[in-house]
Amino acid sequence: MIYSRFKWNENSFLELSRPKSAFIYFRTTRLNLITGFPETYRLELFLKRLEGIELQGKMKTPTVFHFYYDLGLILMGLGHTVDENTPLAIEIEYEDKKFKKSPKSRLKSIPLKSLERPSWSEYKSAFNHIQEHLLNGNCYQVNLTYPYDFETEEVIDPRDIADFFFAQKGLGAYAHLTFLGDEMILSNSPECLFQYQNNKMYTMPIKGTMKRGKDWKKDWEKMKADVKEEGELNMITDLLRNDLNRLDKPEARVIKKRSPLLVPNLLHQHSVLSVELTQKISLLKTLESLFPGGSVTGAPKKRVMEIIQEVERYSRGIYCGSTLLCLNDKKIASINIRTAQLSIMDRLWRYGAGGGVTLLSRAPAEYQEMEEKVASFLTLLAAPGYKA
Repeated sequence: MIYSRFKWNENSFLELSRPKSAFIYFRTTRLNLITGFPETYRLELFLKRLEGIELQGKMKTPTVFHFYYDLGLILMGLGHTVDENTPLAIEIEYEDKKFKKSPKSRLKSIPLKSLERPSWSEYKSAFNHIQEHLLNGNCYQVNLTYPYDFETEEVIDPRDIADFFFAQKGLGAYAHLTFLGDEMILSNSPECLFQYQNNKMYTMPIKGTMKRGKDWKKDWEKMKADVKEEGELNMITDLLRNDLNRLDKPEARVIKKRSPLLVPNLLHQHSVLSVELTQKISLLKTLESLFPGGSVTGAPKKRVMEIIQEVERYSRGIYCGSTLLCLNDKKIASINIRTAQLSIMDRLWRYGAGGGVTLLSRAPAEYQEMEEKVASFLTLLAAPGYKA
């Protein structure tokens, strides 16, 4: 069984089912997820398909793309760091679409038990390595992330997980999941990589996090006074302005420079940018310009992606990648933060978390912020010890 769900509004979600085709792409092969058979298929053919999809065009069938962070390494000219067995993208064309009301859940919580998380010494070592790059002028900001592994005591029915997730209040604007027969991608993303509408392209980078108290407005005043938080967002907003300008000649505009964003237990700050398109733009060009999102890499993008490869000794995978929903003339792509990858039968969950490191950063505070982002996700799942 293969299906996808996307948050539509506060009271409903979109469910896509009955896949017409479903593939996971690697560098020289693709796996047919419906038949289970691998096929010889060069990545260049998949990229050519993306080049043939126009942002301004309509998709004949509802289509979901999951772009792994590792595809971004290839698009940025760092393909030598990606091996043949690394998944790069998933493409699913669906026959059926239904809008459904928020479901009732049989579960009251997801009983996750922690298996492995980054140690303080491990984090501090990577943090110090990044500080050396910052001091040497190699970069301005680096997004440092780590995986957190969990397990459940029993196998949980994926439908129960899906119903529980979409029954929660306050899901991120780009919350979604895809079930692939045993693996599940589960994302509570609040962040937009791009959204195309009426010849305009929008993007919404998030940078800056603090734990939210009872009065978020007071917290916001405190965040606005924080020079480090302001600097982080300004750097990435400038990077995104340049990324958008690679799409078309007119200059990208900053619609919102610094605004609050509330998620479970956390307060973020974000900006909103747009550019008006005067010519037809392909999906491939869009990815080459914007992917991976600057908020999950840093600045300058290619150099920090090289540094990330030095300090992060694991593949980010779907975390920090992007999920794109193509529905009629709508094309909406998230950045996969607050995202977990599940192996249902193995009872394993892997969740990624991290944050931007600048010269003004302090290791204990950054480590604590990363832990708070994990706690936010666990609170949403009502895991043992975490309550809203």
